[in-house]
Amino acid sequence: MRKRLSKAWWLVIIAVVLGLAGFWGWRHLHEDHDHDHHDDHAHQVQEEKQKPTEDHDHEHHDDHARQDHEDKKKPPQEHGHDHDDDHARKVPEKKEEPLQPGEVRLTPEVIKQAGIETVPVLHGPMDIRVPFTGELVFNEEKLARIRSRVPGRVVKIVADYGQTVKPGEVLAIIDSVELGQARMAARQAAARFNAAQKCYDRAHQLYEGKAISRAELQERQARLEVERADLDYAQNRLRLLGAVGAAPASVPKGSRSGAILALRSPIAGRVVDRKITPGLVVKEDEELFTVADASTLWCFVQIPEKDLPLVKVGSQAAITVSSLSQEEFPGRVDYLGDSLDKATRTIKGRVKVDNPQNRLKAGMFSNIAVKAGERQALSVPESAVLTANGEHFVFVEMSPGSFVKHIIKLGMKGGGRVEVLDGLDPDEPVAFKGAFALKSELEKGVSKGGLGGGHGHAH
Repeated sequence: MRKRLSKAWWLVIIAVVLGLAGFWGWRHLHEDHDHDHHDDHAHQVQEEKQKPTEDHDHEHHDDHARQDHEDKKKPPQEHGHDHDDDHARKVPEKKEEPLQPGEVRLTPEVIKQAGIETVPVLHGPMDIRVPFTGELVFNEEKLARIRSRVPGRVVKIVADYGQTVKPGEVLAIIDSVELGQARMAARQAAARFNAAQKCYDRAHQLYEGKAISRAELQERQARLEVERADLDYAQNRLRLLGAVGAAPASVPKGSRSGAILALRSPIAGRVVDRKITPGLVVKEDEELFTVADASTLWCFVQIPEKDLPLVKVGSQAAITVSSLSQEEFPGRVDYLGDSLDKATRTIKGRVKVDNPQNRLKAGMFSNIAVKAGERQALSVPESAVLTANGEHFVFVEMSPGSFVKHIIKLGMKGGGRVEVLDGLDPDEPVAFKGAFALKSELEKGVSKGGLGGGHGHAH
């Protein structure tokens, strides 16, 4: 009984499976039939909309319709792949090589916009320079500290800070009682001398007429010489007090003309310091003005004992300051001391610096490089060298539009160029203009988490 039931169940299962298989087969055939019917209907509609023209056009249309019908029978997926393959053959995909560490790639438009230019690394003669440091000061041979030789009160200031003056030009006017007394004494001495001169002339005439004796004539002559000496003393005193030269054009109100002192500049230059104000009472020998000619400056340096054989009087020097770091000012060593400092083992030297445009200022700290010969070396322009995180580097153009960062080791500087001890080869093109633009592009790439490279696109 159980065996009969088992066979019955198996027959039921087989029947169900066959039924399902038949259902799915019938459904598939029905879908294909509907698809073909839809294509035929679309083809008929298209033929009804078109009007027959010439036989040649009609045949061409039939061929085109048959081709469309065949294409429609193809599975959609296969047709899409064929279209993609055709597009891939027409437009080949360009693969860009990955950036190297420290590489920056720019388009020609960006390179032109940033003004990037390259120059080859040079291998040639370069000055051997001995470096020193010092402070610029005024040339003391062209410096005047002007003082008042008499006490008095300032009644007018003529020259101000930065004003250019000529030798003998009035700087200020001072009213001085002592000067007035000296001028009065000089006038009195002049009057006594004139009176003695007249007495002597009259006595000489009387002596020739036998009216007076020779002894009386000699007495009047002696008196004349005494008055002459008094006049010379009074005039010399006025000169020592500074009361020489032409009187000022105008005397301030309330001042006595005989007591006016015109304070004058003894040299040509500019007023670099002034320590008085109107109405100030000044003392004798008090410094009031400083006038300097800054067309040349001095710089004192301490030369180590080991460098003495390299530095000589007359050696050429180049001076740089931090505020004008890209410029060099010519100079020469014009003095070397005769004794060595026992504590520092250095000798004092002086460099005379040309400053025709007055761009250097007294008090600036400077770097002095004294030329001591020449040697062969690799060098690049100073503008090509960049610094970041304590490293010096340049950008080398490896191919058009591709720049790679090269870390270098620097040597001596001179003539707007810097010696390269390591990191470059001769004739390699380095960017000397627009290098900061390359640095900015490189930093953009680093900030995005890349390999340290960057892309530049035209805007």
